[in-house]
Amino acid sequence: MSSKEVKTALKSARDAIRNKEYKEALKHCKTVLKQEKNNYNAWVFIGVAAAELEQPDQAQSAYKKAAELEPDQLLAWQGLANLYEKYNHINAKDDLPGVYQKLLDLYESVDKQKWCDVCKKLVDLYYQEKKHLEVARTWHKLIKTRQEQGAENEELHQLWRKLTQFLAESTEDQNNETQQLLFTAFENALGLSDKIPSEDHQVLYRHFIQSLSKFPHESARLKKACEGMINIYPTVQYPLEVLCLHLIESGNLTDEGQQYCCRLVEMDSKSGPGLIGLGIKALQDKKYEDAVRNLTEGLKESPVCTSGWYHLAEAQVKMHRPKEAVLSCSQALKIVDNLGASGNSLYQRNLCLHLKAEALIKLSDYDSSEEAIRTLDQISDADNIPGLLVLKSLAYRNKGSFDEAAKIMEDLLSSYPDLAEVHALEALIHFTKKDYLQAEKCFQRALEKDTEVAEYHYQLGLTYWFMGEETRKDKTKALTHFLKAARLDTYMGKVFCYLGHYYRDVVGDKNRARGCYRKAFELDDTDAESGAAAVDLSVELEDMEMALAILTTVTQKASAGTAKWAWLRRGLYYLKAGQHSQAVADLQAALRADPKDFNCWESLGEAYLSRGGYTTALKSFTKASELNPESIYSVFKVAAIQQILGKYKEAVAQYQMIIKKKEDYVPALKGLGECHLMMAKAALVDYLDGKAVDYIEKALEYFTWCYGRALKLMSTSNTWCDLGINYYRQAQHLAETGSNMNDLKELLEKSLHVLEIMPLLSTVSSNQSSQNKLMLLHGPTWECYTSQMKTLSKLMRLSKWLNPLIHLI
Repeated sequence: MSSKEVKTALKSARDAIRNKEYKEALKHCKTVLKQEKNNYNAWVFIGVAAAELEQPDQAQSAYKKAAELEPDQLLAWQGLANLYEKYNHINAKDDLPGVYQKLLDLYESVDKQKWCDVCKKLVDLYYQEKKHLEVARTWHKLIKTRQEQGAENEELHQLWRKLTQFLAESTEDQNNETQQLLFTAFENALGLSDKIPSEDHQVLYRHFIQSLSKFPHESARLKKACEGMINIYPTVQYPLEVLCLHLIESGNLTDEGQQYCCRLVEMDSKSGPGLIGLGIKALQDKKYEDAVRNLTEGLKESPVCTSGWYHLAEAQVKMHRPKEAVLSCSQALKIVDNLGASGNSLYQRNLCLHLKAEALIKLSDYDSSEEAIRTLDQISDADNIPGLLVLKSLAYRNKGSFDEAAKIMEDLLSSYPDLAEVHALEALIHFTKKDYLQAEKCFQRALEKDTEVAEYHYQLGLTYWFMGEETRKDKTKALTHFLKAARLDTYMGKVFCYLGHYYRDVVGDKNRARGCYRKAFELDDTDAESGAAAVDLSVELEDMEMALAILTTVTQKASAGTAKWAWLRRGLYYLKAGQHSQAVADLQAALRADPKDFNCWESLGEAYLSRGGYTTALKSFTKASELNPESIYSVFKVAAIQQILGKYKEAVAQYQMIIKKKEDYVPALKGLGECHLMMAKAALVDYLDGKAVDYIEKALEYFTWCYGRALKLMSTSNTWCDLGINYYRQAQHLAETGSNMNDLKELLEKSLHVLEIMPLLSTVSSNQSSQNKLMLLHGPTWECYTSQMKTLSKLMRLSKWLNPLIHLI
């Protein structure tokens, strides 16, 4: 076939394609290839026809053959691009980017518009395949091309903005070059905005800052971007919040940063970053209450601020709230672990672990000490940091592993002999062994090296408090160091507790002691010793309003099964005040905290009894006697209630159990007399006169015994008065019956003699307020005893069977 015939065949193929006669086109192309197997146009036409006939494999082969023959010709590459775009061919994903690149090379010098169109397609393809760097590089070329072509600012702005959209969604997966191209895109897009300020510009600025905030190493750029947005949009909180959080997390909250935080809080009083910043400033200024308040409120709004939780834990440790500090550190560690490993996060993690271990050691119990050791073991290079080794030794000491604690201490002493905390550690180990002289020397060495540590002064004060007979009598050394500790650390509740002990037990100044106990309890509301002492002293000082206020504050905050001391004391207060239902509720709460406290059961029994609940009272006193079989009072109350319920034989058995243990227990003797009288009365009703006489004789025996012991045990004016009146009534009875005058005279003389004793005894009677105090502090026993004696006195006035008592006296 001649060249002319080849041209004719190619023309026929072109016409067939134009007329959509694709099979005819293929025939013509095959005719050409028989003569010229490397005919470029024939292979291109085969590609077009095969593609239209939905034979993509044949089309691809034809286009590739043409591209091999003439790699600098456009048609084959355009055909391949169209084919891959139309069909999701098996090789499209791999081959299409190369095709687009070839087209870009070919269009670059001949058709800039088509070059731009292909460039956009290539970027879309890279974007789908998450090839971020290729997206950024290619789009940058596109923008540069459009700039060279004289594109308007609005178009360029849109192109830069489009690039930010491509890259901003996946910044964490990008390398440094891609990140820098992204930030450049944001900066150019912001600079080319036609309306500044505007809502659109503000949104773009926000996205820029969001992207920068994901990269700690872009600190300077982030600060500049935030300040730039603040200048343009001074009333918008977002850039202020990001900048403040960035400064807080980086540990670089300067005076300027503090001003930003104050500005934020002025704009929004609940701003998380603003409040956290103010909290950190308060912590630096040692205003710990303000620090805790601001940090707590700020973290409610910004809960993923690691530094915020850490500084909150710091403030809580300073205020001696170790449980709360442990929780705050745990929260900080959770956030750090979620953020993943990096240089800064590792540093933050070690700080949080250190502080958590310190807080756990302050809790002192075994489990906390175990956890402290596990926490310290997680810190990088902990075995080479003396401060952490001191903490580990303290943890071993707290859990009772003294050999391990001593070994660490000895190693530290040989390696770091000039560290105050090492000498303090040695002192604590001696103190634990009650070697107070050595502890004193070691604490003094620690204070020589660092005299401004409150804990050292407190521990030395404790050493003097427990040391030797001489310092037990003279507590001035202990006082000196307690006062120094209190001056250096006004939040150390335990030192105020010991100051309370000093003023109460040594000086005898109850008012001052109560003030110290109240201060200790205000600083640490878990300190039951201080709270109870403050309440008891308030009662002694007849300040019931203060005592009740403390008790109510504690019980309102107490969870189930806690604050037994407060529930018990308030229950006794209500019992004395006659508010029996409240007394029962509080005493039940006390028992939930300690179900085996027989004193609580006794008090609960009194509360039930006071409101007429004899059966429940009986159960309570029975439980108390089971818990403490040596408690005579519980057995007596069981017997007394059985007596009230008419169970006289059971009551007699209980009373006799008491007499076996304590034969001069007057209430039991009185109860025995009364029970026998009641059984005598019942016998008379049943006409059992002999049995009634036996019961009356027993009653007389117990009453005589009873009143004789009463006179010896309680030689008061009231008791003697009752005896004198009894003699008088007997004399009066004899006179009415005309009995022997000698007997009458003898009784009157005895009555007069007894009544003359009364004025001498009345001067030593205790006043009512003292009795009230004794009741509240020592339970219901006193009131019961005096009540029973008054009842006994009334009985004696009415009794006509007391002649044997005359001979006893």
